[in-house]
Amino acid sequence: MTVMTFVGKSFAKKGFIFFFEGVHASCPKNCVYYSTCQANLKPHTLYEIVDVKKKQFTCPQNLHTEEMVLVQLEEPKLKITMYNKDIYEGSITSFTPIGCDNEDCAYINYCAPQSIVIKSGEKIKILKIVKKIKECPRNLTLSLCEIEKRVQN
Repeated sequence: MTVMTFVGKSFAKKGFIFFFEGVHASCPKNCVYYSTCQANLKPHTLYEIVDVKKKQFTCPQNLHTEEMVLVQLEEPKLKITMYNKDIYEGSITSFTPIGCDNEDCAYINYCAPQSIVIKSGEKIKILKIVKKIKECPRNLTLSLCEIEKRVQN
């Protein structure tokens, strides 16, 4: 699902990924840009810019130090490693990090993703099993999976 928002001109590049912490406390809800700039984004969520529009403006509240640009966002596809046992494309499960600290491994960022990306116990849907990992230095039976986070109600 795509959503529109405004970002600073220096960040308005296709493929740029950012973490939206939440609504800026100083931004008044009666601002003409509030619904696009703040209210339509989910707090604590990663977004990727997929398109940059021509619309630019200066923040009427002077909360931004540069011109703002209208951009189209999507939540990026996330990749993580999971144990091969009991993973099926399309299934919904709770995320359990592998917990590896082998900095020399090519999969370290997938085995130990930062908690801003995904937290232990979060509900996820396995979209695709990208590949079975045969070169794990710890000889674990893992697969690289493309997932999406599930909204918790």
